[in-house]
Amino acid sequence: MHMSTLTTRLAVVSMLVCLQVSASTRVNKTAEFVATDEWQVIAEGQAIPKGLHVRINLQTGLKEAKLLDPSDRDTALQPQSSDNESGSGSTNDHLSIEYKADLIEESVRKVKEQRSYAELRKAYKDFQKNFRTDAEVVVQLIEEYRNFSKAPLDIELKPKLNILENLEYMLHQIDNALVFIDSGGLDDVLLPIVVNDTNTALKVSAMRVLGALAGNNPKAQIKVFERNFGSHLAQIMMSSTNSAEISTALHAFGALLRKFPLAQHRVLSTSGTQALIGLLRSADIELRNKAKVVTLIGDLVLEKRHVLDEGKEEALAQYVLLEFESWLQSNGYCAALEAVLSKDYVHLLDQADVVEQFIDALQTTESLCKPLWSKSPTLRHALLTVRNRFAHSQDEYRLEVSQALSALCERFYDKFGHTEL
Repeated sequence: MHMSTLTTRLAVVSMLVCLQVSASTRVNKTAEFVATDEWQVIAEGQAIPKGLHVRINLQTGLKEAKLLDPSDRDTALQPQSSDNESGSGSTNDHLSIEYKADLIEESVRKVKEQRSYAELRKAYKDFQKNFRTDAEVVVQLIEEYRNFSKAPLDIELKPKLNILENLEYMLHQIDNALVFIDSGGLDDVLLPIVVNDTNTALKVSAMRVLGALAGNNPKAQIKVFERNFGSHLAQIMMSSTNSAEISTALHAFGALLRKFPLAQHRVLSTSGTQALIGLLRSADIELRNKAKVVTLIGDLVLEKRHVLDEGKEEALAQYVLLEFESWLQSNGYCAALEAVLSKDYVHLLDQADVVEQFIDALQTTESLCKPLWSKSPTLRHALLTVRNRFAHSQDEYRLEVSQALSALCERFYDKFGHTEL
């Protein structure tokens, strides 16, 4: 009797415990998890909403969750409630990745675009077939120009100009310039245009190409000199009145002559100096081109002086026969420059950069021309007028030009006193 009562009581206690555990489990599973921006512990078996950031705290070993940051929303793991006790195969027992539809489509598209190794090799071989070096491009451009008809056709003008523009860009490179020369570019492209063509646009483009390939390229300078381009350019400067044509002819002329004493001697001793002085005297040539003339003259004068100052025997031997300053005097350079400034100084009042070019020329050739310039009241008046205009400017550059003019006038006209200075 006693044993039966004890057994009954134990059974009742066991049933009560099971009911309590079952109720507790049911409460934990159904309790709502309210997520915030802070990490919160997830109770064992507690369901959580989708779209949370879940982690295991390595210090406590507990699961924690919080709301996703906007930057993490596309790649975060989306945990759901699990029921480890039930042992069921529900998908809620695992963490899943939430993808948006557009991200899935984008991923599929990228996979489809991926090409096999064989396809990549074929694409690379196709690229190699179409790839050309600069030298090959230069040769091709020359061949394209040769294929044009000998008679000038309007329909061919634009393609010709395009070829010359491409050549000008490429021939600044020394190796490209030499390939152009070795492939007959001087004889078949540039020389016929410079000597015979009557189209101004073509001549301007051709002389730009000539200046590009000869600039700072001694080997190219020699080839250009051997084909008598110096005389042809001098002839253009003496006969043309087109501003662009004169400007590009001066550019090519300077590229040929600079640091090339043999060319300077041969060209400047004949028609070259005459052509330069003729541009200064011409009433049809704009002041900016005349400034380019005196700049080139000044550069060539300083070049020889620099060689003489260095005293290197090899260089001296090359410049010893070069008497450019004498050729300038005999062709009337001093009087020509005086006339330019005396007559056209009004046009210089708004061109400070051009004034600076003339100042540099006056300073460089001062020893050559000072006896004439220091006795010229018209030149003195022109220089002082420009100086006074710039002296009242608020522009720093014009003030510097004004100071340079003041220094020049003091050297030229010191005996007149300083009342105007």
